[in-house]
Amino acid sequence: WYLHRDVRGAGLCSWAEGMESGMDDGVRFMPQFAQGASNATTYVTTLDFWSVDLNAYLYRDKRVMASMAKRLGMAAAAQRWASEAETLLPRLREVFFVEEAAGRGWFQDVYFNGTALPIEGCEGYAALFTELATLPQALAVLENLKDPDRFLLNFSLPTVSKANKYYNAKGYWKGPTWLDQTWFAYAGLQHYAALAHGQEASNAFASLARELRRRVFQVGRGFRMNDTTPLNEHYNPDTGEPLGATHFSWTAAHVIMWVLEQRGATGQVWI
Repeated sequence: WYLHRDVRGAGLCSWAEGMESGMDDGVRFMPQFAQGASNATTYVTTLDFWSVDLNAYLYRDKRVMASMAKRLGMAAAAQRWASEAETLLPRLREVFFVEEAAGRGWFQDVYFNGTALPIEGCEGYAALFTELATLPQALAVLENLKDPDRFLLNFSLPTVSKANKYYNAKGYWKGPTWLDQTWFAYAGLQHYAALAHGQEASNAFASLARELRRRVFQVGRGFRMNDTTPLNEHYNPDTGEPLGATHFSWTAAHVIMWVLEQRGATGQVWI
């Protein structure tokens, strides 16, 4: 990744295009926000901003590699991966977190000049899922997540804030709920609830996590007992209406993880 997606040699990576991110036509990849950038020396070409989700995943990868190496008795490799993760962490917190007024904030993609893209989207959920946010930063994100005018919609979390002028409840990655993204936010909220154990904030994180799960199963079509509606690719975040391809496996996978969690399955059901 750093060899082929770090166009500035800055130790931070960028997606080459929207399709590479998996969020194909997301608002952040629209032409008015995304342009190409190239390095004539390394021949690397990417978009002209660093992506918070990509760099968050790379941070998490380093931690996972350290854990794997330790389990395999590879002490030197474990130390190297852990050191790389520890070095990267404070930089991600500083570069990608955008503080707002009234205790709010969000993790956003950032142009190479240091200016954040004017988009609050599901890429910000990755900062919770990968556990890179500080507790105060996570609390600031929480304030936005629980806002019904931005993210806490009737069915579930959208892929871009409802306050964004390009939000479209049926617009593929410009608004609809994708269950993997809801899961990333949900899992992150659970982590920060545990991290804040004994503090008032713990209940706030846990409460929103429970509410996200409840809305999916209560509002969405295909999620309740005896509802045989196939699980779909994505959903209208306001109504829970199924959209896109039917019998979609990653939606099913995340539903299974929730069910196993509810039934008290022992052991970790996700990585």
